[in-house]
Amino acid sequence: MIITRTPYRVSFFGGGTDLKPWYSEYGGAVLTSTIDKYCYICARYMPAFLGSKYRVFWSKMETVDRVEDIQHPGVRACLQYLGVDEGFEVNHCGDLPARAGLGSSSAFTVGMLYALYTLRGYHMPKEGLAGAAVHVEQEVLKETVGIQDQIQCAIGGLNVIRIARSGDWDCRRVEVSPETMSALEGRLMLFWTGLQRTSSAIAADTVAALPHSTDNMSEIQWLVDEAVDKLYKKKLNVFGELLHEAWIRKQRLSPLICTPEIFNIYEAARHAGSLGGKLLGAGGGGFMLLYTPPDRQQAVRQALTGLLEVPFRFETEGTRLVLS
Repeated sequence: MIITRTPYRVSFFGGGTDLKPWYSEYGGAVLTSTIDKYCYICARYMPAFLGSKYRVFWSKMETVDRVEDIQHPGVRACLQYLGVDEGFEVNHCGDLPARAGLGSSSAFTVGMLYALYTLRGYHMPKEGLAGAAVHVEQEVLKETVGIQDQIQCAIGGLNVIRIARSGDWDCRRVEVSPETMSALEGRLMLFWTGLQRTSSAIAADTVAALPHSTDNMSEIQWLVDEAVDKLYKKKLNVFGELLHEAWIRKQRLSPLICTPEIFNIYEAARHAGSLGGKLLGAGGGGFMLLYTPPDRQQAVRQALTGLLEVPFRFETEGTRLVLS
């Protein structure tokens, strides 16, 4: 039996520049970090005497005899990608809801592939897992998704991911002091909006708008280096203000990104003292990240009464084996 643990991520700056229609023309860059909330995959070969060939446990319980009959798209796609013909059982659980802007789909794909490769006796480096996950999501599932989530969930840490026009990428750790990391962590608040969405649909709308959004997207990409500079200089409040600027620019990409409910939540937080923030992921729902000075955090909690706050910390390991 194999158990993998793969972290979710929060993306600070550069979201959308990791979409192929953009980076193939202009390159891309994102600033992102993994957090201590995880996707767990428990996998084993199916004992023959149990009857059905495949069993999949998620929000449903599936027992089928053909890979193509598996309803869970991620499980089905990973098995098809690796040509798995042996009987197989997989259990999936996560610390936070799916379709919430935390890269949960990519965390699942990375963790699932890691489990399958390990069961087959292959040692796949994290960079290889990221590349395989990108292929599964883009080529097997045919989803309109970027490439930052797969890379980040596999590798872990606070990173800048730079993407060449060729699609080659480089992931570099942002080496700020532990004190700066702790201070940033203490100024970030994460709230569950209660709204779920399918990111690929919003991403497709964003992709359609890219030819008319060159200046806006270039500014979003430029803010990555600005934000990293402010971290190194320990100007954390300016970092928070840059989050606000990036969120304003992101909303211009598609009317699906910020719903009236999301707008009201963000404005309430800003009036209560948050300097900046963003809806995580493609938009439309999920988790909202807010940069809030410590002395204003209680006021923000009161302004967002009814929304669930999820405390979190940064993590640096990326995907890992818990049991093998």
